[in-house]
Amino acid sequence: MQRFEEQARTMLKQARLRVTGGRISLLAVMLRESHPLSMDDASDLCGWKGGDRATVFRNLHALTEAGLIRMVRGAGKRDVYELVKQPAHRHAHAVCTACGAVACVENESSLSSAQAPRGWRVTSQEVTVWGLCPACDRR
Repeated sequence: MQRFEEQARTMLKQARLRVTGGRISLLAVMLRESHPLSMDDASDLCGWKGGDRATVFRNLHALTEAGLIRMVRGAGKRDVYELVKQPAHRHAHAVCTACGAVACVENESSLSSAQAPRGWRVTSQEVTVWGLCPACDRR
């Protein structure tokens, strides 16, 4: 975990954010888990180091504003957050309709080639694949 905490500290400094124990803990958990996390999951995984849920929420917002993480809205039963590995990198998400698990789909060919209607300026694009995760599919 120490390696992830050092990496988190470096990321915060590079983003010119205040380096706090809660932010270090939150980023370290996201680096370690390497998949999208809900606020509740992030708070539980951070434990006492992350602060209370309100602190985790504020830190998620600050890290999103700084471009270190991104919120995936409406993915499953709750919003989830993921690390921004490369600013221009886009990928789809697979969401389990039974348990709400979210996984990243890294295959570039899976991204939608949909175009906005004439006159629209696209500011964001999200692609979500819905189905059953392997664990729920076996039930």
